[in-house]
Amino acid sequence: MPMGILSDDEFFSEMKLPKDKESHQNESHSNVVVEDIKLGRPPASKNVPPEIREIVARSALNEEGTGKQIADAFGVSESSVSAYKVGAHSTTTYNSPNETLQAKLIDHKVRISTKARNRLISALNEITPDRLSGVKPRDLASIAKDMSSIVKDMEPAASSSSGQTNIQFTFMAPRVKDVSEFTVIDVKD
Repeated sequence: MPMGILSDDEFFSEMKLPKDKESHQNESHSNVVVEDIKLGRPPASKNVPPEIREIVARSALNEEGTGKQIADAFGVSESSVSAYKVGAHSTTTYNSPNETLQAKLIDHKVRISTKARNRLISALNEITPDRLSGVKPRDLASIAKDMSSIVKDMEPAASSSSGQTNIQFTFMAPRVKDVSEFTVIDVKD
């Protein structure tokens, strides 16, 4: 017998019901429970408040611990931490982030990049001819490079307004053979 298909006798014996179908329809049995399937979160489940989502996302952006450490500290899952970091409420909405949370994260990134840009300017201002003679220029250049990479990482992605997508197509074609490359076969009638 295929899996999942039972005869009436097997069903009634498993459910500990009388085998007589008519008595089953007329009697109510105390060991049979019918429950409605509830959709959505269970009532005991907690929905993470928007303020906590924002704090978790900022902690992840600031790299104040690993995803697991941040998740344990706030009582959320690691997947929630990664979703909040990109402005989404959950992994199911990862590709369509929440506008409010995303705006707050962009604001936070702009503040970080502004601070890094100020440090970059300070580091570049310290590279003077007088300082170059006393301090290794490699050290100051390293600071400037690190600050510029922070600025680049924290700034929002610039959208292409010109519409140029820089798509490149490469067509591959076999080399054309010359007639002289073929062997000549003489055929007699």
